[in-house]
Amino acid sequence: MLAIYTRLSREDSESTSIENQLREGKSFAKDNGFNDIHIYNEGQGVSGGAEIKDRPQLFKLLQDISDNEIKTVWFRNQNRLERNSSTWHIFTTEAKKYKVDIYFNDKLFDFENPQDNLYGTIQSALNQYQKDLQSTQTKRTLKDNVREGKVWSVVAYGYKSDNGLLAIDELEAEIVKEIYNLSLSGIGTGTIANRLNKRGVPTRKNKLFRPHTIQTIIKNPLYKGERKYSSEVFTSPIIIEPNLWQKVNDNLKNNRNNSGKKVEYKYLLKGLLKCGDCGRNYYGRKRLSGKDNSYICSSRRYKDLTCSNKGIFIPFIEELIWGQLFTRSLFLIAYQDFISSNDNDSKISEIEKEIDDINIKISKNNKKVNKLLDLILEDEDDLHTDSRRLFNSKINSIQEKVKTLKEKKNNNLEEIKQYENYIDSSMIELLSKDYFNPSFNTKKELVNSFINKIIITFDKIDSTGIYYIEILPKIKGMDSIVYAAPFSKKYAIEINNLIFEDVELINQETILNMNIFIYGEKKDVEIKTRLDNYKYFLNNIRTII
Repeated sequence: MLAIYTRLSREDSESTSIENQLREGKSFAKDNGFNDIHIYNEGQGVSGGAEIKDRPQLFKLLQDISDNEIKTVWFRNQNRLERNSSTWHIFTTEAKKYKVDIYFNDKLFDFENPQDNLYGTIQSALNQYQKDLQSTQTKRTLKDNVREGKVWSVVAYGYKSDNGLLAIDELEAEIVKEIYNLSLSGIGTGTIANRLNKRGVPTRKNKLFRPHTIQTIIKNPLYKGERKYSSEVFTSPIIIEPNLWQKVNDNLKNNRNNSGKKVEYKYLLKGLLKCGDCGRNYYGRKRLSGKDNSYICSSRRYKDLTCSNKGIFIPFIEELIWGQLFTRSLFLIAYQDFISSNDNDSKISEIEKEIDDINIKISKNNKKVNKLLDLILEDEDDLHTDSRRLFNSKINSIQEKVKTLKEKKNNNLEEIKQYENYIDSSMIELLSKDYFNPSFNTKKELVNSFINKIIITFDKIDSTGIYYIEILPKIKGMDSIVYAAPFSKKYAIEINNLIFEDVELINQETILNMNIFIYGEKKDVEIKTRLDNYKYFLNNIRTII
């Protein structure tokens, strides 16, 4: 198969357009009898100096070469392939390894010809030099533009482009001044953003103001007349007097106290908690006043987002997870039950048998391809174009089947690894340790090692409600562990093995045989089961996860 690779950077001339490259590549294919072609179009704006990992089509081309799917590659010229010496070395090394022909326009690159190799290396060095030269010239031009007060992209809020020069937008400048004055008066960035949004003041992109947007405006020295570029400072039209700008920035940290001083707290479950209502992350919010001490849905940060799910008390949920699953070793028990209930050996044997069958199919298909290739070689001179096309089509079809079979085989091998890792003595040893007064880092590491995520859902019942806390293990195939807790958060009951009919039979006596978490040092806690809405959980939450 012939690969046609195309690329256009910002600096290229019109004559190098993608359309021209494609036309010339297809013309080359037609003139040289290549009926089966694949186009790798990197598109516009992609630099030849970019690393291969940042050029997805070139990366895919190298993968296809290593899979023996491509045997010939066409470029309009060498600088379409690279303006980076390391890219030249990597690509030509791979092409030579897999015996791939490389054409630059209509000239075949000869790997065995010292002159071609020397020319290619010299051309690569020239391409690198040209790229570096263009970069230097571009930077110099941009710096000259800044020095002359010119603009070349989206300008900051409060400014506009006036015949290519940076100028003050009087309407937006008034908003900027208001932001600085409000901040200096002690109002936080979140409150300022909300005020502007309520009045319908749009950002430059007609979106809502966010606290971060306000903070960026306050911290930007452009407004006090300092335009920074490449470690140099140039003058710009002043919207905020330098003294006022400095006062507002010095005062910015103090404004955070207006919403209650934050506590330096290490959140054990950071990054694990998810909202069962909207799917967003929960984040921890804790203050000295005690007003905030909860993990809450991140939608609460934005006035325009709505989520009715309730937050959950930080000490309660952290003690539940650490105390039940690790101090009381309930995660270890659940893991051991999982291992004993799964016949991993028989599953591995089934998968291995399937892999053997796949290997047989791959071998048969490869023999078919070789047979077709032999037929083509024997009757090469007598084959018509249609017959050749039919042969190629059949070969491609078989190769696609082989590729699919190989992917399935790799998936099966990966699945075997997962089954073999189920019975991991190091995991059991880790879970069996007696963690007496562990450090935060020890707890965090253990929790993150075994828990994939924890989904919090609050179901309102009458004037109160119930929390469903679903803990999803990282171990593939292992069932989630589910707790139900009342709104008071005095206790939680493990309910993951219950079905709806079990709930109807629960009474005070059966509760005593269930895994119960009592929060704090309370001893006489009346356990009242409010699982009358448990069907809601089974139908609306657990099926989603």
